[in-house]
Amino acid sequence: MTVREPGTGAGPPPPASYAQERAWFASRLTHDPPTYCVVDEFPLHADIAPADLEAALAQLTARHEPLRTGLCVVDGQLTQDVRPRVELPVERLDLSGLGPAEQAERSRALRAELARRPFDLDRPPLWRAAVLRLGEGTWSVLLAAHHTVYDTASRLNVHAELTEMCAAAEEGRDPELPRLPSTYSRHARRERARLTPARRSALAAHWRARLAGLPPVHTLPLDRPRPPVRTFQGAEVRAALPSGVLASLPAAARHHGTRPVMLLLTAYVALLHHRSGADDLVLGLPVAGRTEAETLPMVGTLVNMRVLRVDASGDPDVTALIGRVAAAVGADETYDIPFQTLVELLPAPRLPGVPPLYQLAFNHAPAGDLGAPVSSCEEDLLLDATDDTVRIVYDAALFDRATAETLLSGYLRLLATALEAPHTRLSRLGALPGIRGAGAGAGAGTGTARQPGPAPPADGRPAPTAPRTAAERRVAAVWQDVLGIEVTDVHQDFFGLGGHSLQALRLLARLTAPHRAEVPLRTFFADPTVAGLATALQHTCPGRTAWR
Repeated sequence: MTVREPGTGAGPPPPASYAQERAWFASRLTHDPPTYCVVDEFPLHADIAPADLEAALAQLTARHEPLRTGLCVVDGQLTQDVRPRVELPVERLDLSGLGPAEQAERSRALRAELARRPFDLDRPPLWRAAVLRLGEGTWSVLLAAHHTVYDTASRLNVHAELTEMCAAAEEGRDPELPRLPSTYSRHARRERARLTPARRSALAAHWRARLAGLPPVHTLPLDRPRPPVRTFQGAEVRAALPSGVLASLPAAARHHGTRPVMLLLTAYVALLHHRSGADDLVLGLPVAGRTEAETLPMVGTLVNMRVLRVDASGDPDVTALIGRVAAAVGADETYDIPFQTLVELLPAPRLPGVPPLYQLAFNHAPAGDLGAPVSSCEEDLLLDATDDTVRIVYDAALFDRATAETLLSGYLRLLATALEAPHTRLSRLGALPGIRGAGAGAGAGTGTARQPGPAPPADGRPAPTAPRTAAERRVAAVWQDVLGIEVTDVHQDFFGLGGHSLQALRLLARLTAPHRAEVPLRTFFADPTVAGLATALQHTCPGRTAWR
């Protein structure tokens, strides 16, 4: 974790937005750069020169602060480092001499290379681009950006602005671009100001009631035991939505008085119910975070994760289940809360290798493009849907590809039947071919290989031990300051004692800043104890007498 002075002018640096904070924390836990990097491709048609496209990217960067922003820790707080200007990380490639197949192959290879190249999050800009000339008046811009500065809505805004700027350059006029009523840094300050103690208290009351008795981990059968540390290694299977489903979705949504996305989500809930045997189902849902008009034209990340809890008990029919899912979504819409704050307000022991609060997720990007196959995964399982395609992204440490293929084919069958026969009971949907209940199929009854969740703790845990070394005593003193709890055992779990990610950041900042040391968050999350952190610090600064 690097602690630096921000590169902006006078005055305190703006805080990171909640969305930036969440993406920054999460990205510190994985070694895999593509996990938090998105690569978009923007086709452009205009009789312009490469310099015109670079000028358009420069104007885009000048208009939108996040494209000139890095993130750094100041006094234990994550802040934005907004630069007045940055050097454009743009390369040019002329592919006009290649045929369409060769151009497509070069473009795919370049997309993968751009995604693999890591970003240094405290050194803006956190994006890079390649301008591809494909032929006379035909261009493609590949833009790779880190999730701390870019989201799905940003993609639409970038494409619209680049298209207009290229058209203006071709026609010799000034571009007509949307007015930006505010800046991203002002948005970040305002959203934190809005989370007053009274608002925080109201949100806490709502979510504690909604998530009381929340299952600590889903009961979906795994193909192998959960490792104690998340690997973030993912894979995917995808398929086109059948033509019959595409034709039926709009009319079925009108019949149920809802949107097509609600039917896609309900089918996923039904699939998880049958596969896990659980009635209490918990999913993560991304929300755009752009409810205010001033945020609509922004480029920057505003996405938040919401925890959705659905009751599937009592064998409802499809119509009733759609109503339950819609009611669950609607019940929480006015209680949007930063996900990391929700984790903080609902302290619970962290289970080894288990993402907090939810491990299964659903995402709908109607106008989106799923892009190249993924190689990483934040959750155990994600269903990702566009207007015409659906994919399952899975944690490759937990699931086999064959399991993901079974889930995907089962989902498509279940969705088709749900649309055709909305009075079908949930139990009858489970009788469809390819949809097997919990514990069924190859691997069932083979002991821990099919058990959900983390393996139970091994016997022979270390006996309670008071801090012994100078390093452990130093860590324990700062730990007590941050948590307000005296350390009586160097093997106690930081998160089990009620600590959360923001407190972990403050703890590491206070311990490492005086020595210009660096202990990655993922190292602390792997062993969140006084003993583990003291050992990590000694390895980081072996010559520092402060740790001896």
